[in-house]
Amino acid sequence: MTSFILKYSYIFLLISLLIFTTTSCSDETDPVIPPSEHFEPEGWIVRDATTKPILVVWQGVIQTTWNSTSVPDTLYAPLNALSDHFTVKFLDINKNIINPPADPDHQFGWLITEPSKLTIIQDSPTDWAFHLKGLIRGTTTLELQVMHLGHVDVKTPKIPVIIREDTTAYGEPIGLRLSYEEDGTVLATATDLTSSGSLDVEKDSLTDHIEIEFYDDQNRFYQPEYPLHSLGFTVANPTIAEIIPEAGEPWVLRVKGLATGSTTVTFKLMVAGVAEFVSFPINVNVQ
Repeated sequence: MTSFILKYSYIFLLISLLIFTTTSCSDETDPVIPPSEHFEPEGWIVRDATTKPILVVWQGVIQTTWNSTSVPDTLYAPLNALSDHFTVKFLDINKNIINPPADPDHQFGWLITEPSKLTIIQDSPTDWAFHLKGLIRGTTTLELQVMHLGHVDVKTPKIPVIIREDTTAYGEPIGLRLSYEEDGTVLATATDLTSSGSLDVEKDSLTDHIEIEFYDDQNRFYQPEYPLHSLGFTVANPTIAEIIPEAGEPWVLRVKGLATGSTTVTFKLMVAGVAEFVSFPINVNVQ
């Protein structure tokens, strides 16, 4: 009787081990959700804000064509300004695009050969996305990395980067300007530490259309790409005034006076739900 029980106990144990082994490895072959421990993609694909591939690495080699279309083998960084918003994706053995690892053990990393010439700016430190910013005109190389618990798990070959002047590019926002859209009259300006001017409106009335622009440390005024970027705002006392965004114009708004008095409004430049810039409160007066 004892040998019978032992025999079937061994059989049950073997079946249990087989089931555990089969189910615990199933994520390793999932082409959409990368496994959390051993992330081994066959390639990298870097895309711009329109999801167009701007760099493809396949099995350790930078490609010049992808899906029968030419792709650059070099990245470009504007001097003293930010590049487009670049997003990192990966490729599986079947050349399907897969997302980066979602677990906190994996992070996006990089190595710049000459960091005096180039830097990387992220809108959020946890994103698998970045901007390039040129510091000195010239060339250097960049290595993109998948970090796992502090060490490099996967990396690209060294990617050539050219730093050059780009008059259409701009840097990180350090302030904003509010002006009437029709005639350009400046109503208020703000950095993250101070503000000047005010938004004035009569009770039960709307202002004319007000345009918001941001500016960088080179005093270049711009409106970021929408919908990658969006405008956020908070009115300190929403019973006094209301901010009304203009439909179809993401950087235009109007102010409505609700009750006589004064309050403030804080504006935010949002990127993927994260505030890239938050203004100092701006005065709003309802007469």
